[in-house]
Amino acid sequence: MWKRLRELIYARASRAGELVAGSAQGAQTEQRNEATVVAERAAALLRGGVPPARAFAVIAADASSTSATGVIAARITDGVPIPSALAANDAPEWRVLAVAWRLAEECGAPLAPALQRIAYALRELDQMRERRSVLLAGPRATVRMVAALPILALLLGVLLGFDPVPVLLSPAGAVIASVGTGLLGVGVHWSRVMQRRAANDDQIAGLPFELMWVALGGGAPPPAAARHVVDRVDHYGAEWVPFDGFCSGSSLHSTLAAAESAGVPMRPLLLEQADAERVASAARLEREAERLGVRVLLPLGVCVLPAFIVLGVVPVVLSMFGAV
Repeated sequence: MWKRLRELIYARASRAGELVAGSAQGAQTEQRNEATVVAERAAALLRGGVPPARAFAVIAADASSTSATGVIAARITDGVPIPSALAANDAPEWRVLAVAWRLAEECGAPLAPALQRIAYALRELDQMRERRSVLLAGPRATVRMVAALPILALLLGVLLGFDPVPVLLSPAGAVIASVGTGLLGVGVHWSRVMQRRAANDDQIAGLPFELMWVALGGGAPPPAAARHVVDRVDHYGAEWVPFDGFCSGSSLHSTLAAAESAGVPMRPLLLEQADAERVASAARLEREAERLGVRVLLPLGVCVLPAFIVLGVVPVVLSMFGAV
C-alpha cells in the first residue's frame, strides 16, 4: 500500500503544475457555496427517506439549468452515477463530496451523516474565506493608497503653482515617466501576487480524518478503509486530500494506532482530530494574514515609494527650478 501511495503522491505533484484556473474568483466562490448547500440539503432529504436520485431532482428544482446543481441533476437523469456527476464539476469541493458519497456507497456507511460532515467542513471553509477577506483588507487598502501617491503628488504640485506637465513631456521627462511607471507597475504587481497567493490558499484541513470516518462507518477494518479512501481520492482527483496523510507516521496513522492500543472507538476520535486540524488551520490563516501585512511593505518600500519620488517629487522639483 505504501508503494502505491508514493506513486500517487508523485503523480499528484506532477499534475499540480498543469492545473489552470478555470473561472473568475467570484464564480468560484458561488460554486463553493452551492456545493455546501447541496451537501446540506441532500443530507436532510436522505434522512427523510428520499432516494438519492430523487433528492437531487428536488434540490435542482429551485436551481437554473446552467447552475452546477442543475448540471449535476441533468447528468444523473442521463444515467451518470451520482459521485461521477458530482466529480465532473470543475471545483475541488464537488470532488471531495463525490469521494465521500462513493465511500459511503462502497463501505456500506450511512450516507446522510457522511454528507452532513462534509457539509460542515465546507461551511467552515466558507467562514474561513470570509475571515481571510477581512484580514487581507488592510494590506489591499495599503497597496491602493500608496500606489495613488505619485498622482496625488503631481496634483499637489499643480495646486501649489508648479506645473510638472512640461517636465514630463520633455525628453528627460519621458525617461522619468518610464522609470517611475515601471517601478510602480512592478511594485503593485509584486504586492498583488503576494495577496493572491494568500487569497487562493484554499483547502479543508482534516479531510483524511473525515473520509476515514466515513469509510469506517460500514464496519471495514482500518487498512481496508484506508485503501478505499486512497483509491477513491485518486479516482476522482480530490486534490484537497493529501495522499501523504495516509502514510505511516502521519497524524491519521498515529490517531488510529492510539485508538487501537487504548481500545477506544476510532470514529469519534477521528472527528475530534479533524476538528482540531481545522482549528489549527484557522490559526495559521490568521498568522499568515498578519505576516502579509508586514511582507507587503517590501514591494512598497523597494518599488512603489521610489516610484512616488520619481513620478511625484522629481518633476515638481524640476519645475520649481525651471530645469526644463
